Amino acid sequence: MASYSDYVDSTQREYTNPSPFKLDVGKYDINTTTYPSDLGAPDLAHFVLFNINVRGKSELDKSQIRDGNGNLREELAIKRGSDSANLTKEQIASPTIRGATFTAAGAAAGIATTSLVNSASKAVFKTGGAAANVASKASTVIGAGVGLAVGGAMLASDILKPDKTYRITDAIALYIDAPPTVKYNMNYANKDLGTLLGVLSGGVMENIGNLGGESGVAIGATLAKLPGAFGAADVGSALSVSTGTALNPFKEVVFESVDFRSFAFKYKFFPKSQGEADSVFKIIKTFKEHMHPQMSDGKLFFIYPSEFQITYFFEGGPNHYFHKFKPCVLESLDISYGGDQFSSFADGTPTEIHLSMTFKENEILTRNSIRDGY
Repeated sequence: MASYSDYVDSTQREYTNPSPFKLDVGKYDINTTTYPSDLGAPDLAHFVLFNINVRGKSELDKSQIRDGNGNLREELAIKRGSDSANLTKEQIASPTIRGATFTAAGAAAGIATTSLVNSASKAVFKTGGAAANVASKASTVIGAGVGLAVGGAMLASDILKPDKTYRITDAIALYIDAPPTVKYNMNYANKDLGTLLGVLSGGVMENIGNLGGESGVAIGATLAKLPGAFGAADVGSALSVSTGTALNPFKEVVFESVDFRSFAFKYKFFPKSQGEADSVFKIIKTFKEHMHPQMSDGKLFFIYPSEFQITYFFEGGPNHYFHKFKPCVLESLDISYGGDQFSSFADGTPTEIHLSMTFKENEILTRNSIRDGY
């Protein structure tokens, strides 16, 4: 059985990359974990970099996004896309927004509280009557008061304030596992405008004045098909059979939406040393940790998972010949240890690990995005 003893003492679990990976990343101070260890060599000049954008409300060690003086590095804040639902600082400070939020929160809490108290009053005063009515009215007042109090607490709570994402110093660099591919999907639907709308649209419109001609016949046949217009008989069908013609349904292809792009990455890790094995496990743990949400202090809310900024690199710099990525979420992650026929080293470390990941962008692409290289 193979052993790591040829490379390093298997009891030595601490690992520091023997040849730290350096990137031209400008203002970002990146601490990159790589696989394989010789990534960036001439035969491994192509690779993909996964940067991590954490949520400001998360409990991650904020030292990763602070400067030497301990101040939060605002320049590392990642701006959301124009389709983001987050409110700006100005909107949060707006009395209108604050009032609307307060009112909505209070109303929701008030309705819930009123319902609870009403149920309690009906249970106590099963026979109804004046006492039950008094209790019901009192419950409305109590519910409104409690609702306003809860609404105020919600407004003051940090959990419901808009969040930011921050680029942390940890990053992951991996070899390119397969030819880079990208798929763009638009959603269209087939719609029938119908003869009446077809007559009133576009190129048919110039004939609308001649109701004694083809347009008039088409409109008449269409109206004849309406319930109660000319009895139960289907005049349109009768005309079709007798004249050998059929009404044009005026089918149109209607644009509906843009699909979010998805990207799949598959890797096979064959660690050649204890150091590479430690790097692989660190990489897997990092992906797993940042794809999962956190719970708020009261465990009533999920805090969104981290986002990943993916970039293709060539010889130390971004490869502009490939598509760019909007911020992505990690949708799925599959891990298989030990290969098709399970095997491990003497200390139990798998000799082979397979990793499959599916990422999805969280911003819609537009024509401007394509012009920018996405």
